[in-house]
Amino acid sequence: MNKMTRREGLATIGTTVAAVALGANASNAATQVAAAFDQSNIKWNTLDGIEHLWYHVLNVDRDLKVVDLLLKFAANEKVVPHKHHADYSTFIIQGELRLYDAEGELTEVRPTASFVQKSAGGAPHTEGGGDADCIAWFSNKGTDGVIYEILGPDGETLGTLGLPEFEALMQAQDEPVQPIIPG
Repeated sequence: MNKMTRREGLATIGTTVAAVALGANASNAATQVAAAFDQSNIKWNTLDGIEHLWYHVLNVDRDLKVVDLLLKFAANEKVVPHKHHADYSTFIIQGELRLYDAEGELTEVRPTASFVQKSAGGAPHTEGGGDADCIAWFSNKGTDGVIYEILGPDGETLGTLGLPEFEALMQAQDEPVQPIIPG
C-alpha cells in the first residue's frame, strides 16, 4: 500500500522498545517488528461485491493453466463464501490465514510461512485474516475453466473467476515493479 511514514517508523521502533522494557526478549521483539511484509511496491486491487479482500495478479499462463496471485485478507474479517475449482498451493507471507466452514466455524489456521497444497473441490468455505492482515501467495493450477466460484448466502452461485477473468484483471492493474539490473 503506502510507504511507512516517519511517524509510523518511530511508532514501530517505540513498540519494540516498549516490548523490551516490559521484559520481552529483544531478539523476539525485533523479529516480530521485522516480520511485516513490505507492501510498498504492491498496488492492491479490489473486486466489486467482495469485501475484506485485496488482490494483485502476478501471472496468468494459459498454456500451463496457472494463475499466481497475491491475496490480502483483512484482519479479523471474512470474505464471501466460495469454492475452489482448481488445484492450488498457498504460502502465507504475513499474518495468518483463517478458514471457516459454511456455518462460520473456524476449521484451520495457516500461520506465517506455512505452505499447503490442496486439490480442487472441497466444501464451500470462507477465509479471513487473523489479528493482523494476512498476505498469501496463491497458485491455482490445472484448469482453463472455473478457478473460484463465489457463493451467495444460500449457496447460490453469484459469479465465477477463471483464466480469462484473471487475465483481464492482470491487464487492467498497474504494471508490477520490475527487477533492477545494474550496469
